[in-house]
Amino acid sequence: MSSSELLDGAEGMATGPAERRLAEHSFAKADADQKTVVPVLRRVARSLCAGLRHALEPIAGVKLRVDAPDAEFTQFDVWCDRQAELVSISQFQLAPMQGRVLLKMEPVFVSAMLDAFFGGAPREMASPKKEFTQTDIRLIGRIARVIGERLGASWNEVGNFACHAAGHSTTVDGARIAAPLARMVVQRFRITLPDNIRYELELVYPLDGLQAAEQCLTPAGIADDQMPDPAWRDQMSQALAHVTLPVRSVLARPVLTLPQLAELKPGDIIPIPPARNLPLIIGDRIFARGSLGEQNGLAAFRIETIERG
Repeated sequence: MSSSELLDGAEGMATGPAERRLAEHSFAKADADQKTVVPVLRRVARSLCAGLRHALEPIAGVKLRVDAPDAEFTQFDVWCDRQAELVSISQFQLAPMQGRVLLKMEPVFVSAMLDAFFGGAPREMASPKKEFTQTDIRLIGRIARVIGERLGASWNEVGNFACHAAGHSTTVDGARIAAPLARMVVQRFRITLPDNIRYELELVYPLDGLQAAEQCLTPAGIADDQMPDPAWRDQMSQALAHVTLPVRSVLARPVLTLPQLAELKPGDIIPIPPARNLPLIIGDRIFARGSLGEQNGLAAFRIETIERG
């Protein structure tokens, strides 16, 4: 756990012994949970960096650079205490993930995007905003919509997820979507404009929701360091391409008595009933069933069903 996480935790802890024990236990558990959620979050964040750049550049009218540091584990009340009086917080439902995901944008970022959208250059505000204008709100809605689309697309790369807008608030009190001691994961994104002007966006996930969504991940959602080595996989594919297996089918199984077998001579005919549902055997297992026919002057086997198991 980083020193900043410990500091954040200390700010949110109550002074009583019971509260301290509860908070310490929460942070210890969050540290252990990093092994399960951080690899997937890193993969999503890498995809979302590109997605945010493509979503915001048409609004900003300039080239942007987007990067994401590692996610931070904290408590919801600690995160809430860090927020300013005026802030843009959009809510999303990332089904089937439990709980809601928050997108936080600072007023300075909204003002910078507004200036850039109307052809101006981002500038520092003379004084902190007391409220958002109607133009600000419309732009916030547009930014939240395109970011929500990219958020859903990035999560869809690791599993079957769908992102839906679920509300907006201009104060943290309007976005208290979890209990004070609920464990949250904060993923920051640094937006760098020309002249090295930087702003930050935050996505806040409920840790319990991330853990519950783990069963929805597809193999594509497996962390890169858990995937087979590509060189090994290619070598294995090439080796398997040259493996041969005996394939055979049984046309009929006539039954003869010992006297009939002893009397067989060249020219005798053994009657065979019409063959249906013939087995296709690979090794010693029935792989498929089908029927015999003819194709291009050769006897052929038509596969009709594949055996399961």
